[in-house]
Amino acid sequence: MNIAAVINNLGPSQNSYYLIKEFNKVASNRHMSLSVFFERSAIPIIPTMFSCKSISFISSYHHNAIATSLEETDILLKANNASKKFLYLWDLEWIRNAGQYDTISNILLNDRLNIIARSESHATMIENFCNKKPVGIVDNWNIGQLIEVIQNA
Repeated sequence: MNIAAVINNLGPSQNSYYLIKEFNKVASNRHMSLSVFFERSAIPIIPTMFSCKSISFISSYHHNAIATSLEETDILLKANNASKKFLYLWDLEWIRNAGQYDTISNILLNDRLNIIARSESHATMIENFCNKKPVGIVDNWNIGQLIEVIQNA
């Protein structure tokens, strides 16, 4: 299975920490190919044991791609590739940026996008906001839950 995360950067944040921690758990598995595409380079919060590339290479990636914010999701949806696209909504960004309803709902309602929630309460809020049910719930990048959600989507 091939999985790539699309993230702003791997610098100090809770999101980066859990992403790296969970991807490192299975990095030595021959049946898994994990990588990260980042928008801005930064020194990773903890050492990585998987491929890290600039987001400029996303167009040549044709497997499971998981964005972590609306900004990265927009980039992922505009990429001309055959990847299966996911949004792992780590943070409910629209709570702070309520004025961008049309832009946010256009991204979330895109037919090519599968949404993954971080918790049951996030899933409920996502469904109430855009009337689109997440394909699954993954707690803090739990790699077992993530693989199960991707396989069932």
